[in-house]
Amino acid sequence: MQRTLIAIAVLVGACQAAPPATPPPVAVLPSQSSIPSALPSPESTPAASLGPVPPGRILFMRSESDGGIEHYFTINSDGTDEREIYTAQGCGCAHWMADGSRVMSLGESGEDVWSLMTIRPDGSDRVVVPTPIKTLSLAVGATTLDGKWLAFNSWDNVVPSNAGLYIAHPDLTKLRLVVPLQEGINATEPFGVTPDGSKVVFFAETGKAAGMTHGGDVYVVNADGSHLRRLNPTGTKTGFIGPPVISLSPDGRKAAFAVADDGVYVADLETGDVTLLTNEAGIEWAVAWSPTGEWIAYSLNRGGVNAIQLIRPDGTEAHQISTKDGAGGDRWSAWSPEGTALLLQRGASDRTDLWIMDLEGNYLGQVTHTLSSHGFYSWAPAPR
Repeated sequence: MQRTLIAIAVLVGACQAAPPATPPPVAVLPSQSSIPSALPSPESTPAASLGPVPPGRILFMRSESDGGIEHYFTINSDGTDEREIYTAQGCGCAHWMADGSRVMSLGESGEDVWSLMTIRPDGSDRVVVPTPIKTLSLAVGATTLDGKWLAFNSWDNVVPSNAGLYIAHPDLTKLRLVVPLQEGINATEPFGVTPDGSKVVFFAETGKAAGMTHGGDVYVVNADGSHLRRLNPTGTKTGFIGPPVISLSPDGRKAAFAVADDGVYVADLETGDVTLLTNEAGIEWAVAWSPTGEWIAYSLNRGGVNAIQLIRPDGTEAHQISTKDGAGGDRWSAWSPEGTALLLQRGASDRTDLWIMDLEGNYLGQVTHTLSSHGFYSWAPAPR
């Protein structure tokens, strides 16, 4: 059965269409304040729990009706201590450091130049690391599990040939260009670095394709720039529509991703062998490998309604775990650090809240209480 990913018509109700892959941010403004719940959900208490909620701190973006300003927040997984830590416009970028001690995003490094900004989860101690190449802007996309290596998408308005995929240490030492931006590719968005730092998986955005605004291909490359290999099958495209495009296995040997007209694939990064795991009516997207390596979660859209699915990495035991009791169903999910629960958004169109669900489909608690458009979210371990 042929299935086409129509990002605007089908999935805009499921997630927010991603900004261009290299959006020069207009402003990054630190803030210590929290935005009150002007439009509370019917559930009025944080984490009205059906069971224990795994601990940790959650990072998310909320879009308000204030001219496209992106508001970045952190909140405890039990729904307490929500804090707005900074705002941005045209950014769509925020990541946890590997140990959850800080948030990584973009900050001004010079005139019309952007570089790595880090900030504490409470919004304090904002630090911008100057880019080693004065005209080069760096947007962090992925990190090794130990945080020793970061991978960046980059652009350069003065020397365009500088643009491409980079890796560096968190202080931006050892910065090196891995893959230059080639003709026909608009941006290289990294989504994973293997634990030993030897390989990077990334999305090469090539433009509109098969109804997708940001269509492109999935690649793996050695960190020294050698052995560049496309992973999605010939004649196929995937798309960047908000959630991460690619997810690495915990051991870094394989990558999972969805392809527009096929389903969920798993690729061996050493051999390049690719296996199709799913063959379902509907549109699969937002693939996420569990931290334990036991499951792959993905979203399945049928008739404009989304549900969260689980499948083993060998393609067995595929099953739906979430309900479809909302107008749009349950959107894409992010794993808890221990791999025992999923963070997802529930609601219709851009009026959603974040919830926690266990692997049996039980909703353990509601995290946020402000119906809004949540661009993305991730879950860091509780501070030690």
